[in-house]
This record gives sequence, C-alpha cells and structure tokens, in this order.
Amino acid sequence: MNNFIVYDFETSGRNSRFDQILQAGIIIYDRNFLALEKMNLRSRINPDIVPSINALRVNKLKISDILSEEKSYYEMTIQMYNSLSKYNNSFFVGFNSINFDEEFFRQVLWEHFIFPYLTNTNGNSRLDVLNFATLVHAFRKESLNVERNNEGKITFKLESLAKANSFESKNAHEAIADVETTMKLLEILVDKNNDLFNVFISNSYPQKLENKIFEQDIFTLHNYLFNKHRVYLVKNLIKHPVYKNQMIGFDLKYDTSEIIDYNIDQLRDIYKSKSFFRKIKLNKQPSILDKSFARNYSPYSELTDEEIHLKCKQLKKNEFLENLNKILEKESFDYNENKSQEILFEEETIYSQKVNYSDSQIMNRFHDEKWDQKWFFAEKFKDQRLRFFAARHIFRNHPEELPKKIFGFLHQKVSERLCSLNKVEFITIPAAMEEADSLSLEMEENDLGDDLKEQINQYNEYINFLNDYYRNPNPNPIKFDKVLSKKLFGK
Repeated sequence: MNNFIVYDFETSGRNSRFDQILQAGIIIYDRNFLALEKMNLRSRINPDIVPSINALRVNKLKISDILSEEKSYYEMTIQMYNSLSKYNNSFFVGFNSINFDEEFFRQVLWEHFIFPYLTNTNGNSRLDVLNFATLVHAFRKESLNVERNNEGKITFKLESLAKANSFESKNAHEAIADVETTMKLLEILVDKNNDLFNVFISNSYPQKLENKIFEQDIFTLHNYLFNKHRVYLVKNLIKHPVYKNQMIGFDLKYDTSEIIDYNIDQLRDIYKSKSFFRKIKLNKQPSILDKSFARNYSPYSELTDEEIHLKCKQLKKNEFLENLNKILEKESFDYNENKSQEILFEEETIYSQKVNYSDSQIMNRFHDEKWDQKWFFAEKFKDQRLRFFAARHIFRNHPEELPKKIFGFLHQKVSERLCSLNKVEFITIPAAMEEADSLSLEMEENDLGDDLKEQINQYNEYINFLNDYYRNPNPNPIKFDKVLSKKLFGK
C-alpha cells in the first residue's frame, strides 16, 4: 500500500443521512508514518440543517462560528474530493470511522453528485483503529492501557485512550487534533503488535477475508460489545444467499447434535431467538483470527479436538444448510418488503435506489455549470431525487438564482420537515428547542461557564430565527453566512 489517509469529521449531529460535516481533518502519512500532506477544512452550516446543541457543545462551536466560515459545504466537499481522489492503493484510516465518519463521507459525496465509494475502490481499503485497539486489548492487555468509566467498565473512547497512554490531545474533538491522536495510537499499537497489525490489515479486504474464512473453516471471531470483549470459536457455514458481503457461522460452544435435524420451522425459531449463529459482515472489517486464539478461552478450551471435529462434521449436513439458506432468503425478502413500503426521504436512498446511466452523465457535468445556469441544467435529471439535491445546492449557496416557484417549493418542503412535530431521524426546530431547554436547565443548576452560556444564547436566538424564517409563507432568499451572523449576533 502507498499511504495512510487518516481522517476525522466533526459534525452537526449523529445522523449521517441528515446532518453535515462541519470540520474535516485529514493528514496523509507514508508507509513509515511520516506526514506528507495536511488538510484542516471547515464549512458553514447549511440553512436547511438544524444542528444539535449537544454536538456543538462537544465541538465548542458557536453558531456565529459556523455561519461565518469562509467555505460553504459545497465548496468544502469539492476541495476534499479533489484532494483525496488522486490517491489510490492507500488506506483510509479513522477511529470508529467505518460506522460513523465513512457514512458521512459517502453521503456528502453522493449528494454532491460524486462517486461515493472512494475509500474502497481503486485499490483503496479502510482501517478502523477502534477495531484494532479492542482487538489488541482482548489478546494483549499489556500492550494498551485502558481506563474505566464511572460505572467501572472499560472504555475505548479516543480521548480516554490518549490520556491512559500518555499522549493526551490538547484540542480533543477538533477534527485535525483527533486525526493526530488516532495516528499516535496506531503507532503505539503497531510498535508492540506487528503480527496482529498484519492480521488487522488482512481483515480489511473483503474478498481476501472471505477466502481466509473458507480456507480456515474454523476461526476466532472477536467483537467488542456493551463494554465487554466477546471471543468466539466459529465454524463457517455458508455465504449469505442475498448479501454478498456477509458470511454465516456457527458458535461451537453450542451443541450441534439436535439442531442439525430440526425442520425449517424449528430452525427458524432457533435462528431468531438464540445466538447460535454469527453474522460476519466482510465489509465492516471484522476481527477474524486463527482458531488458536479462541481455543485459549473458556468454554472452547474445554473442548477436545475430537468434539470440535464431530461438531463440524455434523454442521455440514446438506438439509440443515439448505434450510438455513431458505431462512436467510426469507428474512432478507421480508426486510426489503417492509423497507419498500416505508416513505423514504431522498437522503435515505443512497443504497436502496440506483441512478440510471443518463442521469449519471448529467451528475458529472453539474459542477461545471455556473450558478445562474445550474437549475436549468438540473432540469435534465429524470430522477426526482437528483433534482431535489440540485435545487438544494442552489438554495444553500445562491438561493437568489433559483426560479421563484422552485425557491418557494423548496422552502416549503424544508419548512414541513424542520417544523414537524413527528418523530423523525433528523433534528427539527421543536426538538432543538427542547434540547436547548434541557441544557439551559442544567446550566441553571450548575455553573457551566461563560462560553457555554454564550453557545446556548446564540443557539436559542438562531433557532428562533429559523422558526420565523421557515414559517414565513412569503420568504425572500437569504444567504446563511457571515452577514447573517453579524445581523444576529453582532459578530
């Protein structure tokens, strides 16, 4: 591999489909962990996004900060893509990145009409240092110091690991500082556990991992769930009949003598209610190791080689595997049926609805158009989702360039979302008011400092402004920028 692209995002909230990236910290390291390039990008808040006050509190950001940033979200995204797209055969590295940062990355690229799978194509792959840290601690506890939380449970938060291992970051929860902390943690782990690092690397390639599982047949699976290490000795059963990146294994601590003779209904009940089976998502960098690791843990250490061999032989019964295959097919069919009946927002369709070829060609040329021509160009889209994203880009950046009818339609659509009293996946104005009230109450009961008071005061004023703006039936286009910040906050 050529380089390690270590990245971290600070965001307006936790939902990758509806929140936005506010800070993007990226450092490119070579194979010897020497820094080659550094990017510290920031963006303005989008007018259709209600940020979480608790997210801003963690990031120590005021509304005046995120309104006054020089670059828009659109500009930051294009710059980030142009900088990163030149790299191939590299590792994209983060901390808890596969489940969090990467989903934000894919979403922002897709909504901006850019191919979203930059991290796992062109020879690139992904490394989640959280997975490596938990893996090392499970089998080499002396290699990594880990703190305990107030409940006495071990914690793998990045800030806590840095403190416990004597390289505490001064600017924790700033994107670029978290990148540096992640790389320092990775260096410490690799220095003491190069053999496990090689295993960690090999687990990052789904096809190679699938081959390894088939070849080993019996292997160790490590998970870290609910503040505990979980170590399993697993027998490979089948590849999922529908999801190509999923394997199904059997936990060998359970008896196999009866389950292999169950009819399909009995097996379905067991499959749903028991933990006999292990789903292994190859594209999530699962921790797969040689079987010898689990054999050192109870109850697997009490099993003889003969017992394990017999269980594996029984689990190869054709009728049992065929029934399991049918159960998995039915499960995925029912899931997709239920999902298809849900009314999805445009942002939620990144994986469920493909883009046709003619629209993909239009997407590639959208960025070349001037802002006063972008909407007329976007009218070529046949896919209504893409028209929505195009209109929203203009609404966010140059709302005055939208035809009055389109601007009014989009303003009304955003208003219906943000003013909703329904339980939804994104932060609404009423939900933001409630969140701010709870924090204000906490502030009254405890001295939380002047900076937080200013954060909350600005937040309340901004939410009230949004409420007035999106309830206005005849709004004028407004740019959400430093001019608005000065009008609202005098700065």
